[in-house]
Amino acid sequence: MTRRTALDGARRRRLYLFRHGAVDYIGPNGEWVAEPDLVDLNVHGVAQAEAMATMFADVHVDRAICSGLPRTIQTAEAVLAPRDVPLERNPGFEEIRPSKREPAGGYDIVSEIAFSHWRAEHPEARFLGGESYSAFYARIVAAAGAVLDDDSWDNLAVFAHGGTNSALLGWVTGIGMRGFGLIDQATCCLNIVDFDVDEDGRVVRKVVRAMNVTADDPVMKRRHRGDMESLASRLLALTGSE
Repeated sequence: MTRRTALDGARRRRLYLFRHGAVDYIGPNGEWVAEPDLVDLNVHGVAQAEAMATMFADVHVDRAICSGLPRTIQTAEAVLAPRDVPLERNPGFEEIRPSKREPAGGYDIVSEIAFSHWRAEHPEARFLGGESYSAFYARIVAAAGAVLDDDSWDNLAVFAHGGTNSALLGWVTGIGMRGFGLIDQATCCLNIVDFDVDEDGRVVRKVVRAMNVTADDPVMKRRHRGDMESLASRLLALTGSE
């Protein structure tokens, strides 16, 4: 593949940033799954990944990374097939970590679950009592910076999570942690970011070419709530509050 070059001669490198396909965090009995990190793609998530694979079929990829959680591995394997690209696992891109306390027990379902991401800029804000948003944001920016320091790739595919992607896109756009609330990430969506790099390896421009592109619902006819709001709605329904 011929390297892309900006008009001023900068090397143009491209990030294809995916979110994993749909999963179920609440079981059919209405209880939170015991190990959310171990959930697999559900039937809808598999179909989403297959649809994205068709749309992404002719795109060249030099390097591929996932967070290492099953849902990102399964999405990456489906989207990248049949490419012969090793899938690296980088836990630095894992999703923001909640506490082990069950979300249905003791949280304000509306403010602390549905709209938690809108509080991310508060210095003490944590995600469901777990990892702080500020520490998570720093973790994602550090992981992205380390990957950019490797100049072996021109086209990179990263398979990550909704919060991870919002943090990374917040950094790219300059809106920082406001991105947690402002930037929606549908399941199995694709974002495209170009980085222009000078001869010394410094990033001189970051440009978003596409954001939150989905193969199964491109105009979001079926997406009227973010994932945390949808989860909160289901918890309210299970408790008879909705």
